[in-house]
Amino acid sequence: MSRVAFVGLDRQIYVTDTTLAEPVPLTAPVPRAGGAWGVSPRSQETWSWPTWSPDDAWIAGFAVEGSDTETGPARVVALSLDGVRQVEWAHIPNVSPIYLQWHPTGDALSILLQQGTDLTLSLVRKERIGQVRPLEQGVPLFFNWSPDGARVLIHVGGKDDPNGRLVLRDPLGDDEDILYDRSPGSFCAPVFPAGRAVMALRADDGSSEVVVSDMDGGNPTTLLARRGLLAVVPAPNGAPWVAVSAAPRGEGSPYQGIELVHIETGETRTLSVSDCLAFFWSPKGDYLLYAVVDSEANCLLWNMVYVEGGPSIPLGSFWPTRDILFYLHFFDQYAQSHPIISHDGRHVVFAGYPAGGGQADLSSPPRIFLKDVTDPDRPPELLGRGSFAVFANKA
Repeated sequence: MSRVAFVGLDRQIYVTDTTLAEPVPLTAPVPRAGGAWGVSPRSQETWSWPTWSPDDAWIAGFAVEGSDTETGPARVVALSLDGVRQVEWAHIPNVSPIYLQWHPTGDALSILLQQGTDLTLSLVRKERIGQVRPLEQGVPLFFNWSPDGARVLIHVGGKDDPNGRLVLRDPLGDDEDILYDRSPGSFCAPVFPAGRAVMALRADDGSSEVVVSDMDGGNPTTLLARRGLLAVVPAPNGAPWVAVSAAPRGEGSPYQGIELVHIETGETRTLSVSDCLAFFWSPKGDYLLYAVVDSEANCLLWNMVYVEGGPSIPLGSFWPTRDILFYLHFFDQYAQSHPIISHDGRHVVFAGYPAGGGQADLSSPPRIFLKDVTDPDRPPELLGRGSFAVFANKA
């Protein structure tokens, strides 16, 4: 059994599991009225981007009060699984919430918000609830914590720095920043397979190099070079492999194929030659899941391919919700914190509409689907109704 948190049709957070248990609400759509009935618009707090804490004891998410005429401040809230406790970590006005990531110990939350045309990365700590510490600002912006949680590696662009920068920061202490010598290449989230740093750096010819280095950027080794937008996703459990793909035509175009690269030996293997929209490792590291755009059928297709080789296995088609499309667009960041594959690798969870005959079936609200990858020909089961779902880190 694996537990799932999802955003329901009422934009509240629910929890269920792969036994198809009745979903349990963790939040309630409590109206927040202003003025007399029929005079002022009523507003309601809606939730987004739930993510499980490292020990699966809490689910953090954004809560935003909205009405017909305006949107209120964003609250960052941790919810206990018993549905009794809600701890407000931060209250931030005039922002649009984008992304949450727990610190590896669960003692802090990194928060990515949009303010005007910029993205802002901030930190809030459990021991200093309500104190929001800005860490970086720019567009685009990707980041990840080092495995021990001592540092955060930030990959950011900006108006005054068109080539972007890579900076290793100590947001929990007072150690000085470490600025990497070379400019970053086409953007991807930095990752830490086997305790080392892997990132995209700009090559002399304008292409991007996938480089592995020490945490501080020392002893760099180029693994491969590709043109276009890069995505790098590390193998689970500290294995010394990364999955890499490039979109030569840049953002909005498909990634072309998936390569596996060993960060110690430099060995490279082609896992798939198909164009894809996004790809994810199974938590056991035995296969990769990837999404393909089927233009002719006007839908997305799920496929899986085993790391040891063999043909791709189709898992079915669907029409994604807006939340899932956003998630897939920035999948290399979300893959580190919002798993859509269960801890045992057996199930995939996703939100959308049935697709077929060249169109989506929009006659009913979006559904949360549960797909058993051990039975590829069996249709997915209905887990609930909603717009986004994410597995717990453990059982």
